[in-house]
Amino acid sequence: MISKEAENLLFEIIEHESDGNHWAERFEAADHREDIILRGCFKELKDNNLVHTTWADNIPVIIQVLKDGYLYQRHKEEREKAERELTMGAFERELTDLLERAQNISPPTQVSYDGESIAEHNMPANVWMDDVRIFRAKYLSEHPLYSPMESLLFHRRFSRLVASLTSISKDRDFIDKMNGVEKVEVPKYQAKTLPEYDVFISHANQDKEELIEELYQSLQKLGISIFYDKESLEWGDNWKERILNGTKKAEFAIIVISENFFDREWTERELSEFLNRQNRNGQKLILPIVHNITMQQLQEKYPNVADIQAIDSSKYNCDQIALLFAKQLIKRLKAN
Repeated sequence: MISKEAENLLFEIIEHESDGNHWAERFEAADHREDIILRGCFKELKDNNLVHTTWADNIPVIIQVLKDGYLYQRHKEEREKAERELTMGAFERELTDLLERAQNISPPTQVSYDGESIAEHNMPANVWMDDVRIFRAKYLSEHPLYSPMESLLFHRRFSRLVASLTSISKDRDFIDKMNGVEKVEVPKYQAKTLPEYDVFISHANQDKEELIEELYQSLQKLGISIFYDKESLEWGDNWKERILNGTKKAEFAIIVISENFFDREWTERELSEFLNRQNRNGQKLILPIVHNITMQQLQEKYPNVADIQAIDSSKYNCDQIALLFAKQLIKRLKAN
């Protein structure tokens, strides 16, 4: 892995491959601090076999992007696309697919007969526009562009349809609605009673590097509000008080139970707090994950937790676990 700064530099190099003056101007305009950062990032890219740079007069004059550099960019784009798709519902996936297909289609030529303009035969464009008609009928009856698009479809206005779909893709409120996420206005007098966090991650510190950090990132990508000690505790906080407060203000608790979790003062304390809350409220709260232990070990150590359906970290990756949690959260929000 390379630093974010080096990654940004790599993408800037690829973007300006044909601009011979870019780097001379870039270094000339850089102050002392930026100059040091740029040179450090060039060295980092060289050390990772992503670029080869020839320097003259202390400025890069020839920058050759190596195979791994291009592959790094491609894999980065593929990861970002996969992450976006992970959070998309069917509506957003189909809309994205239509827009991506449109980029590779030549617009049909408009020819006029008796004063009416119609699209000349163009099979890919016509199939695409028929798919737009299906998409419109399936999803857009409540969107302001629903009626205007009927005329565009009738007259086969390819470019205008692309523009309409692009506008819809930026309509976040409508997309959230189609994905089943609705904004709820909460009276101020009720706001203090709502959970501050969607989920509290209870875990042993020894499991952070192997599992918890990645799980936190996967949950965060979905826009989930998380109490995670590493991110939620700030300098000067009374950490015991903040953690106990977090256990009271979370809608759910993902509890990662491993051998490292056993017999630790604060993991046991958190578990006890959540068990008491769940028993008191009679509502699902605890979502256990067993990590590198068997269900029998869980039964022997925490029989009260063993009665709660758990998942095994070896059978799901962190993105899958995050999606499973998101489904639980959506069910709870709809029920409320």
